[in-house]
Amino acid sequence: MNLYIVEDSVLIQNRLVRFVEEVPGMHVLGVASDMGSAYQALLGNDADALILDLQLADGNGLQLLRNIKQSRPAIKVVILTNHATENNRVLALRAGADGFLDKSTDFGSLQDYLLRWQQPDSNHQIN
Repeated sequence: MNLYIVEDSVLIQNRLVRFVEEVPGMHVLGVASDMGSAYQALLGNDADALILDLQLADGNGLQLLRNIKQSRPAIKVVILTNHATENNRVLALRAGADGFLDKSTDFGSLQDYLLRWQQPDSNHQIN
């Protein structure tokens, strides 16, 4: 499964790349720290999944989520954020997120998402 990461913190980017590459069958296609370059990259590659932060230097990840889901509805998207309020969770799921995780408490659950998404019957949303 090909995965793309959109995260503005270089420290978290590096941690995510190492973490994802330990998951069997996962390949990180690339990393972006802003919405503009992420959107262009995602339109031009064959990513199956996306890890997306909500707070980016050039805007809100929810807008990027809406744009990506409109252009590529089959891509799986998990929000990984430090701003894990109930309101943000609801907004993200309504915008098309397939999952929503808090960076400070749910980082370890990310592997569960990725493994489940590799299953043939992975058309369901995980909350």
